[in-house]
Amino acid sequence: MSQLVVATECPNCGGPLDIAEGSNAIRCGSCRSNLLVTGRKQVLSYYAPARVSEDRARALARAEHAAAHVTRADLYFIPYYRLTGHDFGWQGRTEPGLDEGTSRNALATLLRDEQAEGRALAASIMVGHVSTHTSDAGPLSLVDRYVEKSFVACELPDFAAYSLGVRAQVLRVALLRPGTLAPLGKVVGVGMEVDAAMTRGLQEGATRIVCRQVLARILSVIYIPYWVMELQHSGDSWLTVVDGVTEGVAQPRARPALRTALDLRPAGDLPTAGFRPLVCPNCGWDLPVTADDVVFFCASCEKAWQLDGREMTEVAHDLAAVPGVDRGMFLPFWQLELGAREYCVPAFRYRRLKTLVDLTTRLSSNGLRWQRWADARPHVRGCFYDASDAMLLARFVAAGQGHATTGNAREPARLIWLPFKRERRSLIDPFTGMGLQESLLV
Repeated sequence: MSQLVVATECPNCGGPLDIAEGSNAIRCGSCRSNLLVTGRKQVLSYYAPARVSEDRARALARAEHAAAHVTRADLYFIPYYRLTGHDFGWQGRTEPGLDEGTSRNALATLLRDEQAEGRALAASIMVGHVSTHTSDAGPLSLVDRYVEKSFVACELPDFAAYSLGVRAQVLRVALLRPGTLAPLGKVVGVGMEVDAAMTRGLQEGATRIVCRQVLARILSVIYIPYWVMELQHSGDSWLTVVDGVTEGVAQPRARPALRTALDLRPAGDLPTAGFRPLVCPNCGWDLPVTADDVVFFCASCEKAWQLDGREMTEVAHDLAAVPGVDRGMFLPFWQLELGAREYCVPAFRYRRLKTLVDLTTRLSSNGLRWQRWADARPHVRGCFYDASDAMLLARFVAAGQGHATTGNAREPARLIWLPFKRERRSLIDPFTGMGLQESLLV
């Protein structure tokens, strides 16, 4: 899964900063200051600077229609949603003979109960449609994937460039600041709500998903420049759309109604990422710069802090000591109570998503017994998934087992680092014996 490169400036010295989309921390290469990138899990906005001048756009448009002449040229910044994340789904077995209006899946009933209480529609909980052809007689199968999709963030009739396509993998964008685009061209407003964007971004055609959760979700808005050229010839009038980044003709011939639709959608306030010093909120000590981590540990006061939007909140944490494992690797987990059960959910990133579900299932049914670490703090693995992601994965595992998950956790999730024993190229969980390939840790 690719990451966008976002260009901006250091708030301290004004030097250039390049950050990856979704990064939570960065060090300025000029002044060496450590910065926290705020706005995690909010819909942030970026833009691609126009590389095509008006004269060049006119020439490209006329190259498609040599006999026509350009009567008007406007630069529009059109918004695209870009969705990335780790998608987990339970897929039911198709059973012939069930009529279309009947669902025999116990999990479907469970999810409908949660929806009636208003939880399944929350932005942080993604529940897919319930198949009417799924039977509780057969087992559910796990499907997982890395999501990376882009699509126009508003309804534009007769507009052909509906996706960023493969260029999203190499596109270089800039952090959008208030007032940046207005002097450059016309900014088209976002016309699709976040929930609708999530639904569209997760469409899978005919695949029947009973339950879904999306972890590490990033939904961004990227403004792409297009020159909209009006051409006339022999009494006929049409629009030609030129990509302001690639110099390609995105649409040789479009109806004039497209311009009307673009002009009816002026942009409002646009959210953007911010920066603040990466220091401990308790003692002011510098925190380590780990771009993908969501929890930062202070080496001075030994408190742990989780990035939550634009703020940092303290997280209760422990290091576990397990007999026989003294020189392994410490991996982070979230411990939480959901319903009448306790769950232990991985907080680290692993290339095989299915393994995260397997490990959660095994550890959560094991009844962990450990003592608190009493020696000097060892080096530990960072946390990629936050407490809200852990709640989503716990609900997902519970749903696959047919357990009710009504209500929220009774206590806040607690972070714990568990020691894994090294055996050649594997890391062995001391509680269940399950092995992880160290090379698949990200």
